[in-house]
Amino acid sequence: MTIKIAVVGAGFMGMLHARTVAESAEATLAAIVDRDPTAGGRGAAELGTRHIAEVDDALNEDIDAFIVAVPDRAHVAPASTILRAGRPVLLEKPMADTIEGARAIAEAATAGNTSVVVGQILRFDPRYAGAAAAVAAGDIGEPLHVTAGRIAARDIGLRMAGSSSVLFYLGVHDVDAMQWVTGKRITRVYSRAVSKLMPANGVRSEDAIFTVAELQDGTIGELFNGWTRRSDDPVGIDGRLEVMGTEGTVTVDVRDHGLRVYGAGGLATPDGLHWPEVAGRIRGDLAAEVRAFVATVRDNADFPVPTVAAMRNVAVNDAILRSVDSGRPEDVESVEEPA
Repeated sequence: MTIKIAVVGAGFMGMLHARTVAESAEATLAAIVDRDPTAGGRGAAELGTRHIAEVDDALNEDIDAFIVAVPDRAHVAPASTILRAGRPVLLEKPMADTIEGARAIAEAATAGNTSVVVGQILRFDPRYAGAAAAVAAGDIGEPLHVTAGRIAARDIGLRMAGSSSVLFYLGVHDVDAMQWVTGKRITRVYSRAVSKLMPANGVRSEDAIFTVAELQDGTIGELFNGWTRRSDDPVGIDGRLEVMGTEGTVTVDVRDHGLRVYGAGGLATPDGLHWPEVAGRIRGDLAAEVRAFVATVRDNADFPVPTVAAMRNVAVNDAILRSVDSGRPEDVESVEEPA
């Protein structure tokens, strides 16, 4: 059975998802939904599908499921509308930019008797999955402390132009990795931010946020996120994870993907895992994520990111932003399984 999927959002991530669906043997790209006729029409023409301006109109079509890949601050309305109509949704991370928004989306899924899953792409990265498996197997004993983060190129922050926080665009990856890999929830945070580079370029955004985190059972952690690397830095995103345990250590280093190209333009470290192009098609973590969503819709399979985990990631980010504002440690709001 081939699943008919529409992608909401014709931006960078939306088009990556749309192309991945279009190239899938298990799904058909039914439409690109975007209110911008230029972006939506161009994207639909590129991929040989229809452009539909409004989500409500798309819900009148023969479409099995939706991928919502609009900016995080705009997730609630389209995702909730689709879910209340009884159609499943793969929501590009983060689930929402506030815990209230995440709860509203979860409630819409319950009302529509359907499922919402969140694309935390590192769950499909074999390096992070290997780290989670090693910790779960007890290979490093009991976790003592954990460090997770990524520092991206400043071009990303400038491109986002204040439409998202560094914490939600980048940091939610590492919040999820810390809780998933250790198997422990973050319960309390103390965070500080620096905002010099982005404001100097007319962007209302933090440059970086660093956090000391308390986890269950006394484990401690450090989260670091920023978009401060120079534009000509060959490392586009410097990502790290290290869990130190009573019996050993597990480390993930994703400064590059093992591919280095040195030419007239200098050194480049292209993506080799998240959405690399192989034989003319998008492969890697994003393709695995889309396949998992298709299996969830078609076979009622479990998606690798439980909805409650995605909600807890948002709750942690909420607490981090509160701590930045208050200058004090802040407790993470408790999040339970959606009814």
